[in-house]
Amino acid sequence: MVALDEAHFLKGNFVRICRWLVKEGKRVIIAGLDLDFKEGPFGYMPQLLVLANEVVKLQAVCVVCGKPASRSQRIINGKPASKKGPLELIGGLEVYEPRCLSYFVPPR
Repeated sequence: MVALDEAHFLKGNFVRICRWLVKEGKRVIIAGLDLDFKEGPFGYMPQLLVLANEVVKLQAVCVVCGKPASRSQRIINGKPASKKGPLELIGGLEVYEPRCLSYFVPPR
């Protein structure tokens, strides 16, 4: 078995390597975000989702209302970030908040 986390950050021949591992008989488990903070596809995740034999989509808990959260709200200086920032910004709860669709503020 091969398990990978934070797969949305991986680059290069990642999808090809995963396909090869599966053909070699390995069970490949991949975890990562499917959407970036702008609600766009994140890295290779869309390609991996369509190739997967099984998909389990988990959700966090919205920090505002407690409902299931499917979005990552980037926060800069206490406010939702604009689209102008870099796509990848490493950080924890000081930079990202899980939000449901009702409380997600799309970046402008």
